[in-house]
Amino acid sequence: MNTGKNQYLCGPKLFTMDLLNQLHALLRWVVLILIISATLRAFMGMQAKKGFTSGDQKSGLFLMIACDLQLLIGLILYVAGPWGIKNIRQIGMSAVMKDGYSRFFAVEHILMMVVAIVLVHMGRAKAKKLGEASGAHKVSFIYYVIAFIIMMISIPWPFRKGFEALGWM
Repeated sequence: MNTGKNQYLCGPKLFTMDLLNQLHALLRWVVLILIISATLRAFMGMQAKKGFTSGDQKSGLFLMIACDLQLLIGLILYVAGPWGIKNIRQIGMSAVMKDGYSRFFAVEHILMMVVAIVLVHMGRAKAKKLGEASGAHKVSFIYYVIAFIIMMISIPWPFRKGFEALGWM
């Protein structure tokens, strides 16, 4: 039986987790807009054989910052929220792996998103290293497209079976 004190301690924590989850869901759209923008910018620069400008670098930088912020919030949710480590500890890894919903959040989502964010970092770093050479656009384009595909596969879209209740936010 919960006492008033326990409810008070759980209330703010639940509020914080809900707020972080909503922020994580909202920031998804920012990341998607930025990766589409950076990818299109790289594609257009590659097609026009233009040099890699400071605007191109900033586009990649903003994408990388948004991805890093998204990763930080996601890691907090993974460690402190109900679908990451807590779920693995409560029902065991074997049970998590047998349940598609639990497996998605405990393993697939976090692993694939980390890979996508690493690709964003690699694409930006390699393009920055190439400097103003037109090859920088091609490098960033390839890395961003692969990262974008992985992100799209790894997002819990409401049209995916089992994720309908999550909604579009």
